[in-house]
Amino acid sequence: MRGFRDALVLLVVLILQATLVHRIAIAGVRPDLLVAFVVYFSWMRGPIPGVIGGFTVGLFQDLDAPGPLGLNALAKTIVGFIVAKAGFRVHRSNIGVRFFFFVTAMLVHDLIYFGFYTAGDFGALVRQFVFVALPSALYTSILVSLLLATVERASRTLLLTDEV
Repeated sequence: MRGFRDALVLLVVLILQATLVHRIAIAGVRPDLLVAFVVYFSWMRGPIPGVIGGFTVGLFQDLDAPGPLGLNALAKTIVGFIVAKAGFRVHRSNIGVRFFFFVTAMLVHDLIYFGFYTAGDFGALVRQFVFVALPSALYTSILVSLLLATVERASRTLLLTDEV
């Protein structure tokens, strides 16, 4: 049942990422719901599911995105593992801690992704980080924090529940 629920949440996130995200962009800044899913999923499920989930979501994204095949899979796999390992030491229900954790994880993801994508061009990496990664991480973290707080308040439990 847990696997079915996780797959259903991922399907909804994939549909929202493909259809809604470009419509809610603010000044060209779009939320990255797929990274947010990997972060939350890894945080709740642990290292092995986090790595598998990160790789799977990244590979799906790579198949649809321009750029080197496997780059999203690599970045999301690494972030899934780091989040799962660090997440056990973090208080999950505090919204401020959760926001900071999401921002940090998303910035790490984008640093890995843009680090490879810019192929060592430090100026391009800094531009991508400042003008794409940072605004997207902040926007996504605000959006996800509000969404999770709303859903959890309505259901009185964590969305994916702490079943590690």
